[in-house]
Amino acid sequence: MANNQNIILSAKDVEIEFSMRGRKLKAIRKCSLDLYENETLAIVGESGSGKSVFTKSFLGMLDKNGSIVGGSIQYRGEEVSGYKEKDWQKIRGRKISMVMQDPMTSLNPLKTIGRQIQEAIELHRGLKGAEAKAEAIKMLEKVGIPFPEKRYKQYPHEFSGGMRQRVVIAIACACHPDILICDEPTTALDVTIQAQILTLIRELKEELGMTVIYITHDLGVVANVADRIAVMYAGQLVEFGTAEEVFFDAWHPYTWALLSALPQLGTKGEALATIEGTPPNLYNVITGDAFAPRNKRALAIDFLEEPPFFDVTPTHRVKSWYLDPRFKQVNPDFRRPDNIENYKTKIRGKYKEA
Repeated sequence: MANNQNIILSAKDVEIEFSMRGRKLKAIRKCSLDLYENETLAIVGESGSGKSVFTKSFLGMLDKNGSIVGGSIQYRGEEVSGYKEKDWQKIRGRKISMVMQDPMTSLNPLKTIGRQIQEAIELHRGLKGAEAKAEAIKMLEKVGIPFPEKRYKQYPHEFSGGMRQRVVIAIACACHPDILICDEPTTALDVTIQAQILTLIRELKEELGMTVIYITHDLGVVANVADRIAVMYAGQLVEFGTAEEVFFDAWHPYTWALLSALPQLGTKGEALATIEGTPPNLYNVITGDAFAPRNKRALAIDFLEEPPFFDVTPTHRVKSWYLDPRFKQVNPDFRRPDNIENYKTKIRGKYKEA
């Protein structure tokens, strides 16, 4: 685990609100996270849990009706949460880049692929003309696009989905950023192409010395690429630790639900596990543990008081009353759900085989 000497970005008690139809929606509720140099962090959770909103705040990409209303975000020790647009332009793309969910809507259909990569290079690296074009062609080659000189002149509709995703990654990496945020980078791609894209990002991370953040709803996607995993629910981080700790020793009931829903861990002939209920309405004030109404094993206190973080290990923290010493004292024989206890061996096998 990295130590405090190489924290590249630090978010402390971040709160983000959106103004919608005259009402305030609290999308991010006191989220804290340290990001370390050269690590791969996966942020997982259902759609709407706040993953994309939280990470977009790292590079000033919140929608116009959204704003950071509390907390601190520091990049290399400098406070950036109060930056104006002209300040963000010095960081966005150059120091922190993002690969968006849908490559087709991320690319301009009226501009050639090469021109779109070249624009990023000219804007952030100061290269011009033939020199910038040569670098754009080099980036196409680097992300595995065949015949890069020919492809440079083509348009997005002439590329397959997997190749468009490679182009979006090329644009994001063209300026050799410190941090690369990948928002559902394998959505809508078949399994074979998914594996190729994950391998490509891993190779670029090593070659360019980047820190990578994956945003995904699928724990299985990041099983082999993440150093650490952070689980997000209803605008809060509820559990984070090393990949092995979250896969093999999860303690938040929401993490249990995500693990149980992994299709590769299902039993042949049985229905796949689902997470019953719906996430809370973030227009409302949430009392207690936000996941309690969907947790069949919720404690009475879960509905009354929000749990703090408890340390499982120095690198593994969980926001759950199950880890309160008082609960352990009263319930010394408490066990997690049988499927989670029994899956530990099964998960370990799948995790190491993949």
